[in-house]
Amino acid sequence: MTSPAPDVLAKLGRALGPKYEVKRLVGSGGFAEVYEVWDKDLERRLAVKVLRADVAWTHGMIERFQRETRAAAKLEHPNILPIHFVGEGEGLAYYAMPFVDGMSLGELLKRSGALPPERALAIIIPVLDALDHAHKAGLLHRDIKPDNIMLDTARGRPLLVDFGIARRLDSAGGGLTQTGLVIGTPHYMSPEQALGDPNLGPPSDLYSLGAVLFQMVTGSVPFDGDSSQQIVGKHIADPPPAASDVNKQVPREISDVILRCMEKQPSDRFQSAAEVIAALEGDQPRGPARGSRATRSRARAAEARTELLTTAPTTAARPTAGRPVGRTARPRRIGWVLLAIALPILALGAGALFLRAPKVVLTNYLTAPVNVRVAQESLRVAPGERMTLRIARGRPLELTWRLEQRLGVAFADSVTVAQPQGRIFVAATARPKGRAYFAPVITNQTGRPLTVIVNAGLAGAQRCPCTIPPGAVRMAIGYYPLFGNSTVRVQDPSGRVAMFQNLGSQVDVANGVVGLLFRAEDLRTTR
Repeated sequence: MTSPAPDVLAKLGRALGPKYEVKRLVGSGGFAEVYEVWDKDLERRLAVKVLRADVAWTHGMIERFQRETRAAAKLEHPNILPIHFVGEGEGLAYYAMPFVDGMSLGELLKRSGALPPERALAIIIPVLDALDHAHKAGLLHRDIKPDNIMLDTARGRPLLVDFGIARRLDSAGGGLTQTGLVIGTPHYMSPEQALGDPNLGPPSDLYSLGAVLFQMVTGSVPFDGDSSQQIVGKHIADPPPAASDVNKQVPREISDVILRCMEKQPSDRFQSAAEVIAALEGDQPRGPARGSRATRSRARAAEARTELLTTAPTTAARPTAGRPVGRTARPRRIGWVLLAIALPILALGAGALFLRAPKVVLTNYLTAPVNVRVAQESLRVAPGERMTLRIARGRPLELTWRLEQRLGVAFADSVTVAQPQGRIFVAATARPKGRAYFAPVITNQTGRPLTVIVNAGLAGAQRCPCTIPPGAVRMAIGYYPLFGNSTVRVQDPSGRVAMFQNLGSQVDVANGVVGLLFRAEDLRTTR
């Protein structure tokens, strides 16, 4: 990790004042650094993002940073990391947000590679909902990438961070900066953003999100290269690969959604994040094919290559992303058709209310089924599955889920929302209500049957009423309370033992699983 400049910690401490204690540098990027700060009055951890002091910021850049940050602070959504306050002092510009216990999606992908499609959707759909909320408030993200999606393990939810902070911080009104600088990340940048279009719209964010989803389900980025220029050139000119061709486990429907998100022309993409959600959830019919995808991709790639060669930094001659030339009539016609369809439904009253009723979406990350109770309904959700349930409008949501298992301990969690609206995302994870549990899965290569004590030597040690037979592979023994120094000890019939210690940092943060392999040479005689 990069060390902060020797005086930055002291400067930030003076700028924040005596009510805050600056603990440490958490991370550093190209334009900002993040520090952990302790709020003494409210006794809470904060993450304070500070513009890097070694970048030559102008007064106009600082003003734009503060304006964008204040706009982002007005967003209120459960999957957007809120901003507590914005400040400037001691030559530093900064803003404070909650400190998130967890990891970024980027870290998760580095550890696990491609995610199962259901798990990928459980992360990306709440992010899309957050993006839709921001777009309706008039704010673009401009730098959607895995590192800007945090996975909050305490609450089991993904969070979109750095909203609006990634816009170009040059003081000019449009086009590229004098140095050709465009803020963004090459692997996820839309073609129009790469070309310096000053009139970016929501489809630019959706392109980036499509590139992120491609990486989530395939384990690789859609375009790569030896330099940023080479990668950006591919985004502008090359047709994207189909995710289902890269990874055969990816359903064609998801792959098609990604391809549409990553169309070269903004007008050919989804026009809102809500449309992407509907397509991923299968809530809307597919439109008729507009010719061969390969033919369209080759034609658009040729157009893009020509544009790349002929486009100067000033792009006034090009249609904007928001109002493409020659296409304004089609969305309006669709709007009238939808209205004509909707009017008879509205006349029915109750039918319309049902169609617009809020939904609760629960994803079970655990290795065992969970029993879910919503209002008067009881449902069973299998491991790895997702349940979507409509909620009666005007009534509070009261949802409880409880782990269903024979071994280990049972635990549960509940969610209450006084006035549910839209989609409410709930995750059944191994971290309910701030508690933590883990699920050892044991492989026995000792040649002997093994008995198990979880958290041996600690308060609350529990003997599993089970025997691990010789040759067992990843045998689950239920969930148990997790501590930083949690242990799993096994014993064979002759009294020899083996133990794994300090398991707290080794378990999967969502499902709590940790795999343990015991071999014959691990067993020791106790005295």
